[in-house]
Amino acid sequence: MSATGERPRGLRRDAGFTLIELLVALAIAALLTGIAFPALQHQLQQSARTEARMTVALVLTEARADAIAGAAPVRVSWSAARRTLQSSSGRPARTLPAAAKLEWPAGGLAFFPDGTAIGGDGAIQSAGRADHFAVDPATSRLVFSP
Repeated sequence: MSATGERPRGLRRDAGFTLIELLVALAIAALLTGIAFPALQHQLQQSARTEARMTVALVLTEARADAIAGAAPVRVSWSAARRTLQSSSGRPARTLPAAAKLEWPAGGLAFFPDGTAIGGDGAIQSAGRADHFAVDPATSRLVFSP
């Protein structure tokens, strides 16, 4: 206000937000967060299962290729304590995401230079779902099934 009691132009006394408007905005933000968080959490778990599936496929494919190219058997083992898959071919160990659980054949998997394999099958679990995998003993090819 000026000395004459008039307000300067452009300035309003009610500029800003009221407490009710702020509370309504906070309530809407809380509601959206409550809806979005479970969906985001589920998506992250699905992503962990997909990443674990890709890691298992990579390690087994590399082990198969190393066995055929190197003319020596290659064994792949799982360390639950470190959450890593390791092949005996000397490649670096690969770590699986913490949200994914791996069921691994007890004796591990082995690939041979003639293209065969032994070991069995396993599963990757996360977000309440499991992806099962098996290695075909005759061709050593990896097959995933839901």
